[in-house]
Amino acid sequence: MRKSTLIISAVLTAALLFALYSLLSAYRKAIAVAVPSTATVAAPAENLPEQPTAISADNPTAEGFTIYAAAALAVKVLGRSDLYTTENSQLDGADVYLATFASGDIMYISRDGRVLSTSKIGGLSIYQPTSH
Repeated sequence: MRKSTLIISAVLTAALLFALYSLLSAYRKAIAVAVPSTATVAAPAENLPEQPTAISADNPTAEGFTIYAAAALAVKVLGRSDLYTTENSQLDGADVYLATFASGDIMYISRDGRVLSTSKIGGLSIYQPTSH
């Protein structure tokens, strides 16, 4: 190989490594600014908002019923532990939580903790014709 080809290759490699290093250090700085540690974020005790009360799946209330409480309620009602996801959704124009299980069961839960609907999603079947 010619000497000039090796020099060009080495210069390009060094430039690429420098660009990659610059990109990673800028990313780390952006992450450090976006997600401050809990030690740096401290509010005076007199300015803290009132702490929310705990919501149990047995006694949900309209105020403070979270998506986590909806997930706990869905697991308890169906007696299944294969909860896949709980997300915000709409049912008949109303804002609700949708709990989806890996088994295909779905449950709509109102924002005040009432179970509105449960159903099962049919399995997905894929047809692949055989080639001759």
